[in-house]
Amino acid sequence: MSNQSNEVERLKRIRDNQLRARDPQKKVNKTQRHIATRYRQSRKSLTAKSVFADIPKKWAGFVAGLFLGVLVLLLLPLFSDSSSNDFIGIGVMAILAFLGFAIGQAADAKADLEDLIR
Repeated sequence: MSNQSNEVERLKRIRDNQLRARDPQKKVNKTQRHIATRYRQSRKSLTAKSVFADIPKKWAGFVAGLFLGVLVLLLLPLFSDSSSNDFIGIGVMAILAFLGFAIGQAADAKADLEDLIR
């Protein structure tokens, strides 16, 4: 008798599992969760950090290089009395801008490769 009751319990569990697997609300709930998640993501506030995170690193590197070049251009007359300070400063600014762009491009390429690997 025990064997028969164990078999009946096993069949009930199988039937319950099959009913749960065919639950029509399961797909509806998953869709609603997906919609709610997308809505929350679209409602996130805009911050300076999120804006700068969206800028490609090559352009951020270019701007950083330009900034450092302008800094050199402004500080060069304090250390040198040469008449060619402006040309040297502009040259340094161009070199640093190119260097920042190249480093940013390398960082973007690395991130793209990591995305492809995943």
